[in-house]
Amino acid sequence: MNPKILAGLACGIGASIIWGGHAVVARLALAGQGFHPLDLAVCRYIPGALLLGHLAWGARARLREVGLIKLLVLTACGGLGNFLVFVGALLYAPASHGGTIAPMTAPVVSAFAGWLLLAEKPSSGRLAALATMLAGVLCIGWDGLASDAPDVWKGDLLLLCAGGSWGFFGALLRRWQVPAFPATAAVAVISAVLVLPLWLAGPAAHFVTLPWQSQMWMLVAQGLLLGVAAMLMFTRSVELLGPTRASTLAVVVPITALLLAAFILAEPLTALKTLGAALALAGMLGAVLLPGRR
Repeated sequence: MNPKILAGLACGIGASIIWGGHAVVARLALAGQGFHPLDLAVCRYIPGALLLGHLAWGARARLREVGLIKLLVLTACGGLGNFLVFVGALLYAPASHGGTIAPMTAPVVSAFAGWLLLAEKPSSGRLAALATMLAGVLCIGWDGLASDAPDVWKGDLLLLCAGGSWGFFGALLRRWQVPAFPATAAVAVISAVLVLPLWLAGPAAHFVTLPWQSQMWMLVAQGLLLGVAAMLMFTRSVELLGPTRASTLAVVVPITALLLAAFILAEPLTALKTLGAALALAGMLGAVLLPGRR
């Protein structure tokens, strides 16, 4: 196989595995290691702001044209606001739900947002693919309702909100014509500025009492792997494979989440979860491969 294609596949799959493992790492940190959601947010955005801030500075003229209000909206949809809703959901929902419901909801809402904000009407084929993905979300949500844990539905609703806000994030980037890399960097910087005083006033005192190994692992997992490495790897995959083939690798995300949740957290791999994931895979592939709009 062409080395270029191999490298693109490796980067794309690597990014998808990191995204798929995010819910498992966050659930483990919140439920078993004594971390607070704001701890995870600080570990996510402080390293990202330090490492990516130069991108925002280099595009400061364009970002100034976008305006602070729009950047704050983007931060709510794709930065700190989205992150806190997602990790807050994992206080109630299992990691297997976090790694499937949110990423499966995002493209459905993104298509709706594109239709609403950009007049991009999906084709009948893509609508069918998105409906398949939505059916997968409902299967996994029903699995939560059928479980013994009484509050899973609360987490699932928050995961729907997290996936939906991420779908609007992508549509707003295109609506406002904001370059993706500088926007991501600006969102990281704004998120860091917003979360730091909240964290210092609250859980910071407890965070410093945690084992340093746990602190460093969370900084690496949230800040370096999720905040920087996954983004750079996926971007490289798009460069090497093209956007369509690179996007199909997103099917790895729910598979990774389900498998890691089963092996690391011993979450049961039920028939409804499996069916939901299968529908998600079919819908994701269809949504990418079928024509997007008329």
